[in-house]
Amino acid sequence: MCVYYYDNSMADQRELHDSGLAVTIEQLHSMRVEYTKLEGTPEENLEQINKLCVECGYQNRDEIAISPTLLENYEEKLKIFFAKHIHEDEEIRFVLEGRGFFDVRDKADRWVCILVEQGDLLVVPAGIYHRFSLDTSNYIRAMRLFKEDPKWTPINRPEADTNKYHVDYQRSVTEFS
Repeated sequence: MCVYYYDNSMADQRELHDSGLAVTIEQLHSMRVEYTKLEGTPEENLEQINKLCVECGYQNRDEIAISPTLLENYEEKLKIFFAKHIHEDEEIRFVLEGRGFFDVRDKADRWVCILVEQGDLLVVPAGIYHRFSLDTSNYIRAMRLFKEDPKWTPINRPEADTNKYHVDYQRSVTEFS
């Protein structure tokens, strides 16, 4: 696991941007972000994903592959993914191939960068500000899990600041600390 505070430089978003300040799994948990590394065979990992789906009520899944040749309007889409936003559903991703960065905002509104790669399972809670970018390899393939029909509806700032899911998320992390 590689998690750290983002260095806020203006360099390409696909670069590491490691400030040198590490973030612990406990700090991620305090933000209600869950991270697990699945290190089994593809069949064993799928069995763990299926078990998680039953336990958490995930009814649907799909796969997304992102690269310059696989995603139409690649550069434009990367800008959309990298814009600070929230969702009204938790975001569950299991990385099948490739690498990328999920950045989440901590309680002090600083970006925490989570490098995800093959075998990483990440659960980002509803209402947390986050964004996504590929790394310099420009490729990731991930399984997305959903409680209902697959959807990806971002809500950007400033509208998201007063969104019920964001307000509830903020309250939950304040009560947790």
